[in-house]
Amino acid sequence: MKKINIIIADDHLMFLEGLNTILTEMDEVENVHIATEGKQVLRLVEQFDIDLVISDINMPKMDGISLLTELKKKYPETAIIMLSMLDNHRTIYKVIQKKANGFVPKFTNKEELQKAVRTVIEGEQYFSETIKKRYMESVFERDKFKNVELSKREKEVLYHLSEELTSKEISEKLFISVNTVETHRKNILLKTGAKTTTGAVKYAIESGLFDEY
Repeated sequence: MKKINIIIADDHLMFLEGLNTILTEMDEVENVHIATEGKQVLRLVEQFDIDLVISDINMPKMDGISLLTELKKKYPETAIIMLSMLDNHRTIYKVIQKKANGFVPKFTNKEELQKAVRTVIEGEQYFSETIKKRYMESVFERDKFKNVELSKREKEVLYHLSEELTSKEISEKLFISVNTVETHRKNILLKTGAKTTTGAVKYAIESGLFDEY
């Protein structure tokens, strides 16, 4: 049986130590390398023959989703399982769309993590039941909004509103008048059916509108 080399990435050392213990118990595992941020993972992949990366999403310098994107582009043969406390619709949708090999929440038990590793190294995907449920919810939410179309400028205005910029600040950033910003804001509310800017921002997140930013 060919043994595999793994990198585990998280910015919490205590959590890494727990992962390391769980993985080294597995007969299939040869070596476990430890990283505390995404760029360190890329350096390790360049240096060693790595079969699998297990990475948290929320990390400094390079987050897990950016790391996933880079790994799939530069090292498509290296599998990657995402681990995170974040299980919101948008995050899960992005991870699956970027073709992660697996995704389990950080609160999973030892048995499920080991099952995920074995499933992925055999060439299959593994997503926990919690993740699959959230993903289906995200697809449902996006379907609700698929017939709502905002112009490019309206999307830009809504994105800046989500960053809590004032109409004046948005006008300066986009080189348009304050009145034009207000017109776009009213059109956004009308098209999305939202009563407030907060409601429109929620629409944008649930529909995946901000995925391009």
